[in-house]
Amino acid sequence: MFQVLRQYLPAQKALLVFSETLILFGVNAVGLTMHLWSPTRNTYVALAHESMSLEIANQRCMLSAFFFAVVAQVAISFNELYDIRRSTSSYTRAQGFIVSAGSAIFLTLSVYFVAEVSDIGPLLDVPGLTTIETIRKLIFALVMGFSLLWLWRSLFHWALRQAGVRTRWIALGSGEHVTELISEIDAHPAAGIELAGLLATDLEPTPDPRLLPHVRLREDGLEGGGTLSGLAESNQVSEFVLPPNSARTPLPTDELLRCRLAGITVRSYESAFELVSGKVPVDALRAEDLRVGAGYDHQPGFELAKRTLDIVTSLIGIVLTLPIQLLAVLAIRMESKGQALFMQDRVGRDGRNFTLYKFRSMRADAEEESGPVWASEEDPRITRVGSFIRKTRVDELPQLYNVLIGDMSLVGPRPEREHFVDQLAEDIPWFRQRHLMKPGVTGWAQINYPYGNTVEDARQKLQYDLFYIKYSSLLFDVSILLNTLKTVVLRKGT
Repeated sequence: MFQVLRQYLPAQKALLVFSETLILFGVNAVGLTMHLWSPTRNTYVALAHESMSLEIANQRCMLSAFFFAVVAQVAISFNELYDIRRSTSSYTRAQGFIVSAGSAIFLTLSVYFVAEVSDIGPLLDVPGLTTIETIRKLIFALVMGFSLLWLWRSLFHWALRQAGVRTRWIALGSGEHVTELISEIDAHPAAGIELAGLLATDLEPTPDPRLLPHVRLREDGLEGGGTLSGLAESNQVSEFVLPPNSARTPLPTDELLRCRLAGITVRSYESAFELVSGKVPVDALRAEDLRVGAGYDHQPGFELAKRTLDIVTSLIGIVLTLPIQLLAVLAIRMESKGQALFMQDRVGRDGRNFTLYKFRSMRADAEEESGPVWASEEDPRITRVGSFIRKTRVDELPQLYNVLIGDMSLVGPRPEREHFVDQLAEDIPWFRQRHLMKPGVTGWAQINYPYGNTVEDARQKLQYDLFYIKYSSLLFDVSILLNTLKTVVLRKGT
């Protein structure tokens, strides 16, 4: 990390910005100067009309290509894709790049039109092309440029991981929550985060070997002198992570504000946990976070767009899989007695029960003696046909009818039985909050967490479900559906 205009700038971020400037400039330059490589008669006429030589025209096109590249990068920056931690997440990167590409095209064309009708036109024109030709070439260049950036980002993050380059954090305080954050950092090396150490506060209950030696943070600053920004620079750290419920911890507000003004990020524990793991830390979650915290706000039209996606996709899915469903019914009836279609009450949105449809994968009398129990991976109640349709997810296909009639969505938290909901709500805080959205055929938890049937498994999945609810969007749904398809094809996951 080094300083630019008194701001701390991580080296990898500087490299990313510089490299992407070159890529966008290069693509724009090729697209906007191609007509000058082998000029036609019309090109010569247009240049003559402007009393301009090929050399000057080429220079003007190159200058415009650079300015258009910078404008496109503004769109990328607005979508926070130059935050290395957000960019590392494949989901965030995919969502951000789609939005950024659209924003860049709109912003670039807007700037071009403003330049055309103002006195700065010569700075952003493309000599030898008509306005329509310029717009067409500019859009094509930006689409190609963002496609190359997508490939470059994947290569860039791969190279950082291979080189062992990490974004370094210092966490304030210690304890069980910080230990869980450290575990998540260790479990997600692709996030590119390295914890430089823990900074003791006045509320440290016990010594911790990970605490930075000979330094302690008090309400009036660092014990023994020095500054937090100086500590960050000496440890090559770009972020401080606050302790959970930091409002109760005596922290030096002025020192932390100086860090932020110097370009050093001060991140909440919850934000750090989510960024690394893709989960919401339920044990550190407060009611205030749900009432006024970031996230949990859907864009206008989201519900309508999500419902439209559900109807269209479920209809297509039902039609395409109808032969498979008929074969499944035949196989189930031939192997064991009982109905092929299994119906069971589940808890849906706002805690309302609905009837969920599945193909029966167990014996018809599976719960007559045991009552409601979780299925296990090697459950003896599962039939041979049932084992196959569970592994291939064929047993879930009737849920497309649940989606069509509106009881479920394609993407959302998996629905549980009321018996288990009541049990889990007693043991896991915020468990009933997963019913704020419709349950889904698949979900963020299903593509990130393996099969499990314990309370701890339910807690982990809840953290993924709350993350989905917090950041749900149509692009997030599409990403989850594509990852589910990959999971089914590779026969992984839950």
